[in-house]
Amino acid sequence: GAVTFSLVLGGALPWQQGLLHLFMQLAGSVVGAGILAVSFPCEQDLTTNLGSNIVNPAFGQGRALIVEVIGTFILCKGVWEAA
Repeated sequence: GAVTFSLVLGGALPWQQGLLHLFMQLAGSVVGAGILAVSFPCEQDLTTNLGSNIVNPAFGQGRALIVEVIGTFILCKGVWEAA
């Protein structure tokens, strides 16, 4: 979603196509979550979170947000440089 949003803001992707990409990405994530839930029953999931991201309390929410923003920036910058 972040890369699509940056491409729309940068004018490299029309907003209609960006919106379609966003909906398809969301649909793909729902389908993927469904496949994951069917493939790994809750009783067999030793992590108890079935692929969801959880911030370690020792790391902290604020630090996690900062790392997420920096990582997303690096990802978008890499896509823009390669495009």
